Amino acid sequence: MRRNNKSICFIGNCSSKLPENEIKLQELKLRMYKEINNAIENNVDTFYFGALYGFELMCANLVLLRKKVINMQNPKRVKLIAIVPYEEQARNWKEEDREMYYSTLSQCDSVILIDKQYKEDCLVERNKYMVDHSSRIICYYNSCRGDKAYLLDYAKRKKFKITNLD
Repeated sequence: MRRNNKSICFIGNCSSKLPENEIKLQELKLRMYKEINNAIENNVDTFYFGALYGFELMCANLVLLRKKVINMQNPKRVKLIAIVPYEEQARNWKEEDREMYYSTLSQCDSVILIDKQYKEDCLVERNKYMVDHSSRIICYYNSCRGDKAYLLDYAKRKKFKITNLD
């Protein structure tokens, strides 16, 4: 385990649990961008995401957007790392989610594959990897069960700062 005090991981709901109202969705994206920008200004240099459609891919794409914005007086190098639980994860997703997924992965600084094929605990292992390599979580949850509940409990036991944008 290499806990990095300059790293943040994203965890959140899939697309169907994000705000349906376009104004509320844009407000969420603005809050996400402000959190990312603030983190970068406070010397965070690495962002991990679990390569899941919805909140996590939105955050990843905002990090990619922010990487293109360079403050000439104080330039900062930022890395985006995808933690993919298993190779075929996007196989059954909607086409637009798959397209965003593959486009985002192609722009990441690194893609780490937890397992070649789906295994019962690969999602939990992905989440633990992100927490073990980060010092803070930015999340979006309006209900928390299963592997996400485990992740947040795991992070709380490790005394993480958790920012829920819901």
